[in-house]
Amino acid sequence: MWEHLSLDLLAHVFSFLPPDSVARAMAACKHWFDCARSRTPPSRQPPWLVALPARAARGRPSCYAHDPALNRWHVLPLDLFPCPLRLVAPVGSSLLCKVAASSDLRLVLLNPFTRQFRNLPDLTMPRRNPAVGIVVRGVDATSDSSSSFSVIVAGGAWGSCYEPTVEIYDTGPGGWSLVGPMPVEFAVRLTVWTPNESVHALDGAMYWMTSARAYSVMGFDLGRRAWREVKAPMADRLEWAALVRRPSGKLGLVGGYGDGQGTVWELTEEDKWVAVGGVPAELGRRFWGRSKSVATRCVGGEEAVYLFRDLGSEMLVWRKSSPSQIKKKKEGEETWEWRLVHGRCCMPNIPIKAALLHPTLSRSSFPASL
Repeated sequence: MWEHLSLDLLAHVFSFLPPDSVARAMAACKHWFDCARSRTPPSRQPPWLVALPARAARGRPSCYAHDPALNRWHVLPLDLFPCPLRLVAPVGSSLLCKVAASSDLRLVLLNPFTRQFRNLPDLTMPRRNPAVGIVVRGVDATSDSSSSFSVIVAGGAWGSCYEPTVEIYDTGPGGWSLVGPMPVEFAVRLTVWTPNESVHALDGAMYWMTSARAYSVMGFDLGRRAWREVKAPMADRLEWAALVRRPSGKLGLVGGYGDGQGTVWELTEEDKWVAVGGVPAELGRRFWGRSKSVATRCVGGEEAVYLFRDLGSEMLVWRKSSPSQIKKKKEGEETWEWRLVHGRCCMPNIPIKAALLHPTLSRSSFPASL
């Protein structure tokens, strides 16, 4: 019976399986293999945490992926690419990375699960260390798994000069185009003080966090091509901060101050920050009490927020509560809960940069225009 099921029905069944179970199903027969490789069903699994080394590391280049459903780590070799890669941002079920060995920005789209990669075209002008943002517009109508997206590059330097312009790559036209100037002071701050982590919010703007204290948020309205600055909450007290996209689609900010303090805020339409969650004191003391000197990093999306320091340490995760926990919440409260997750055991405590994505084993995980 199973071998006679249509691809659409099989894809629906596979959508309830975690990626490692889908991989085992692919080994059952050619029919299942073709189904799993040719199309990607909608994922009903929580996103995985995928991490790459933040700087040069010894040994075989690898990507590290954490399956939250099974609380299991996987090591994915990256020796398929000739140069070391540094993670920039997730793009659908793939990763946008930059080539670490290049002095100017060169971008690569990578699916570490299928070992596929594609080089994006060169920018219109060379730029060193610009701010990079991603806008994912959804699934391409010509493919079941290829997401259409845009890459926004702002600022950067070349030689001794800063580049006060913005250019965009779009998978539709398939090339880079200059879209206009930007204030020189914004270009300097984005080049020097931005860790290249961006959030595209519901208001149609791209946001970057500048890491120089006091923290601030730089916003670029994609429709009006206008720049603005939003002051971060408790900006002069935050010891670490990062931007996330909230389930509402609005901009969120996660930051910490003092011993064991961590808060999640959401930006309102009036440019005011409202606290929507905080790290419980006991978990905060356990998480930060062991390695106070190690910088806290954060990655988050609409389904989860991860706080971490390095690959070998525990992670603090904020995700939606279980049904039993939701019943205990009062009406109007966040139905999310914090928990600790173990790090990648038996590994050195190397600094990492991470992203959240839904893995895919589809061979068509990139837009056709690439």
